[in-house]
Amino acid sequence: APELPRAIAFGALPPDWEAQARELGVLSVHVDHRHLTAAQAAAVKAAGFGLFCYTVNDPARARTLLDWGVDAICTDRIDLLPPDFK
Repeated sequence: APELPRAIAFGALPPDWEAQARELGVLSVHVDHRHLTAAQAAAVKAAGFGLFCYTVNDPARARTLLDWGVDAICTDRIDLLPPDFK
């Protein structure tokens, strides 16, 4: 359904991630946090996409990702990363 908002998910960002995202008309890029660098996060945000990381279970890593501009994270440890995590 092309009228629905969509995202594209990667384990690690491939060199052509932006071309793939634009071709599909997605709103956000989802990536495994273990493979994301600060430079890649900056590139995704500069390209105008939302950025989501999965599966982040460490509060220090979550803080780093948020500092890089990541918009949202998925976690298995809501006890360590509650909704009011800052």
